[in-house]
Amino acid sequence: MKRDPIGLEGAHPTARPDRPFFARSIGATFEISALVGEGGAEIDLYDEIGFFGVSAKAFRERLNAIDADRILLRINSPGGDVFDGIAIYNDLVAHRAEVRVEVTGLAASAASIVAMAGDHIAIAKNAFMMIHNAWGIVVGNRHDMRQFASTLDKIDAALARTYVARTGTGIRTIEKMMDSETWLSAKEAEELGFADSLIEAADTKVRFDLSVFANAPQALSLTQDAEAEPMTLRDVDRMLTQDAGYSKAMRRAIFRAVKSEAPRPRQDAGDAELVKLASLLASAAESLRT
Repeated sequence: MKRDPIGLEGAHPTARPDRPFFARSIGATFEISALVGEGGAEIDLYDEIGFFGVSAKAFRERLNAIDADRILLRINSPGGDVFDGIAIYNDLVAHRAEVRVEVTGLAASAASIVAMAGDHIAIAKNAFMMIHNAWGIVVGNRHDMRQFASTLDKIDAALARTYVARTGTGIRTIEKMMDSETWLSAKEAEELGFADSLIEAADTKVRFDLSVFANAPQALSLTQDAEAEPMTLRDVDRMLTQDAGYSKAMRRAIFRAVKSEAPRPRQDAGDAELVKLASLLASAAESLRT
């Protein structure tokens, strides 16, 4: 039996075990800074949670180095691996500092669990929260499928209890919200107890590909910024690595072909598939050169 790492992302028919849940992002970052002389620290969690973004291990290592009485955790994240999210939540709760969470863009999926660790949770007026059921991929016989479904039931129950404990919203309401992949505006999050207060609208300039979700608001779609945000070399390299699964050597060869002055890649590239892909990318040569 083979299982994909369990994530909180909504089921998607094109999901593959060898790719991240969120194939593309703009401006993703994870930064921690100390407030000199003020006994506090600031954390910007603006990335996917888990192996392809901020892992629980990396977060814990940075968090344990913070010797402060107050932590301001800003979140703009589409979520990620459920166990990493739970671990980050538990580490924040266990830390001696008072934790203030500010959702500046999006706290979806596993990131919404992390947000629940705040002693005070504030959300920007133009921000969103989203909760839903855990999902994953399993290959096996009917016994494996039933076992995996049972595991997901237990995970969902634990997540629901976490939301209930922090928000005061009833368990049945939370379960229905999770079943429906519920997106909450800032006002709705405050009304239901997911946030304690509202803060002024923020522009974090960090965006994610949310196509794995069924009900993501159009306002959060990365695609609407496609013309304003030209594709960079890093975007293409990430696409080839995570989506296409090409090796480092093949990616370098593709970039050489795309940057070539010739309108078509040379046929001596040594690999028919590589030549075909380079031909498709050739039209983007001018933007890639910049």
